[in-house]
This record gives sequence, structure tokens and C-alpha cells, in this order.
Amino acid sequence: MTAQSAVTATPAVQARVHRKMAVKILPIVMLGMFISYIDRANLGVIAGPLSLDLGLTAASFGLAAGFFYIGYLVFEIPSNMILSKVGARLWLGRIMLTWGIVTVGMAFMQNEVTLYIMRFLLGLAEAGYSPGVALFLALWFPAHLLPRAYSYLNLAVPIALCIGSVVTSSILLLDGVGGVAGWRWVFIIEGIPAIALAIYIFFALPSTPAKAKWLTDEEKDYLASSTTQPQSAEAHTFKAFTGAMRRPSLWVFAATYFSMLIGYWSITYFLPTIVKEQFGLGVVESGFVSAIPWVIAAISMFIVLRSIKRTGDRKWHLTGLMAAAAIGLFLGVISGNPFLALGGITIAAIGFFGALSTFQATILQVYAGALAAVSIAFVNSVGNLSGLVGPYILGALTDSTGSTSAGLLLMSGFFAIATVLTYFLISWADRETGGLAADVHLAEPAAARR
Repeated sequence: MTAQSAVTATPAVQARVHRKMAVKILPIVMLGMFISYIDRANLGVIAGPLSLDLGLTAASFGLAAGFFYIGYLVFEIPSNMILSKVGARLWLGRIMLTWGIVTVGMAFMQNEVTLYIMRFLLGLAEAGYSPGVALFLALWFPAHLLPRAYSYLNLAVPIALCIGSVVTSSILLLDGVGGVAGWRWVFIIEGIPAIALAIYIFFALPSTPAKAKWLTDEEKDYLASSTTQPQSAEAHTFKAFTGAMRRPSLWVFAATYFSMLIGYWSITYFLPTIVKEQFGLGVVESGFVSAIPWVIAAISMFIVLRSIKRTGDRKWHLTGLMAAAAIGLFLGVISGNPFLALGGITIAAIGFFGALSTFQATILQVYAGALAAVSIAFVNSVGNLSGLVGPYILGALTDSTGSTSAGLLLMSGFFAIATVLTYFLISWADRETGGLAADVHLAEPAAARR
């Protein structure tokens, strides 16, 4: 199936529309992603004082980190189907409001069990934001601009991990103020921005270009005919779900994303601990040093995107980036040198973030219409299941060996698996869709066997 024929628009009109979206749409969803990842990853920065107060082992801490993804997995596909029915403005606002409330509520945890419960509720509340925003942007951006839009969206992640490490470490300095532990202040302070942004989204975010008061009729017509995804009336139906699940290719996308994410999430949650272990730093200092890989990864995302756009190649770029992630993490672990270890983790972060945006855009190039909402949510939910598996395995191996090395070597193996899967999957996607320059979707009934 090919996209609807695009309405002829002058370069000036196209530039004006894209400029408006860059100002009116991208900053809102980027800020939401920024807040989301701060609220997910702050657990790694406060691991020391939190574990001491709640009596956690490394394994129970890893399990607590992973409980987020149980709730996330349970509700992510239904969440995206509901978003397709009620619209992004209401549903993205609801997601942010509930996760902000839960984050503040985590300040009142008293033991290991309450930590598990609150992490589960946080995942349940936040489920659907990432795939929901991915689908939302595909309703606004033409196919050739979607990878760039995703790069800006994903840029919020390393920035959040960088700034979040610094901000969270700084909030820990409030320890004892008002008789409240520093880690409790972290949840109180970092939960409020999500609630504030939710209120803004409820009032200011149009769900589709057709509802944007700041677009002219000419601009709306252009976007209606050129965006990556059409608005589908069937995306929330059970038929859309079963149709997506019958596609073997979708399961390969999910397995690839799982292998990509398992190493990434393990690094995210344990990076401050790794830095503390390798450099012998305190909790606050470790948070600052842990920001370094994310700064470099953020810069590299756009260098990679420019190279992909210039060459028209995504297969070798994505395959090479995942191979670099596997090798970088492996060499960093076995080096025995703290600076080489940090360098290896930085290369792993570059590999992951460099591949991420183009990989996500490929999913929404392959699956269109009613399949899109379910497909992106399914890949995202299976991939994020790694957030449960990875930290728990890494924590258990840390408890049994006294070091993070064994677990991180295993995670480098998952990056290697992702390398192989990426090569074959992107090769297939290029053959079926015609590559990056095409706008062809496998949504026809005949594609169900693929």
C-alpha cells in the first residue's frame, strides 16, 4: 500500500509547517520524555541511601527497578489503542498526571514491599507514553522527516540521564531538611513537573494537524496527505491487535528491540554504582561522572542521522552501531581500568542511541494504519520487558560475584545478538519497502504472512 498522493505544496509552505511543528509540537513531547526518564532512572542515583533505609540487596534493588516494567508491559498495548480512540491530548495528559502523582507517592515508601508496589504502579501509570508519542509524531511528520523527529524526541533521553544524574545527586544534599531523607526529597521534587506538564497538555496539545488552530487550511491539507501514518478509525479494535500479532516480522522487531534495550537499561540503573566501584567516588560525585556517557551519546545521535541521510543507508549504520555497543561494553568490562571502563560504556551508549531513532522509524514505515498503534506498542512493551530482566540478572550476578563485571559481559552478549538481528531485519525491511526514500507500508492482507 502506498501513501495517499501528497498535496502539492511550495517549499516555503513545507518549511513553514515544519518550523511550526518544531516549535509547537516537538518541545512538548520532548519535555514529557525528559521528565519520564528522570523519573524512571532516578532509582539508580539514589540506590545507596535508598537500599540502606529500606534494607535492599543488589538483587532486590534490581528486582525493584524491574517491577516498573511489569506494569508497563501489562498496559502498554491497551494504552496505545485507547490513545487512538480518545486522542493524544487527553491520553498523554492522563499518563503524565498519574505518573507524577505516583512519583510523589514514592516518597512515602517504608520497606521493600512498598517499593515493589510503587514501581509497579509507576510503570502502569506511565505505560503508553513512549509508543503513544511515537504514533503521535507519525500523524504529524512526513516519512522523510520522521527519523529526525524521533532523534529530537530521543535526544531528551540522554539529556535526562545526564541532567537527571546531576539534579538527583544535588537533591540528595537536602538529606535531613525538614526531617526528610534526601532520597524522599528526590521523589517529591521530581514528581511535580509531570503533573504541571499534564495540565499544559490537557489545554494546549492538538491531537492531530486537523485540530491545530495555528495551521492554515493549506498547511493542514499538506500534512493530511504527506504524514507517515493516516488517522485510523480501527486502531483501537481487537481486529487490529490480532492482525498485528499474526506478522512474524513484528516478533523479530520485538526480539531485536529487547536485545538492544536489555544492555541499555542495565547500564542506566547500575552506571552510578559502576562508576562508584571503578573510581572509588561517593554517591553525589558518581552521579556527576555518570553524566559523561549520556552527553556524548546525545551529540552522536545527530552525527549518525546526518550520515544516514547523506548515504541513504540504514542497514550498515544500524548494524555497525550495535556491533560497536557490544564491543565497547565488552572491552570496558575486561579492561580493568576505570577510564577505559567509562570509555567502553560511552561507546555502548553511542551505539544504542545512534541506532534508536532510525530503528523506530522503520517500524512505522513497515506497518501502517490500524496496525501502527498496536505494532509500535507491542515492540516497545516487549523491548521494555528487558527493564525487568536485565537489572535483576545484573543485580543477582553482582550479589554472587561481588562485582558488576559478569552481568555486564552478559549484557554485551545481548548487544551482539541485536547486531545480528538488526542486519537481517533491516535488510528485509529495505527489500520490502524500498528503503529510506520510499513511503510503502506492509498493511495489505497479503503481508500478514510476513
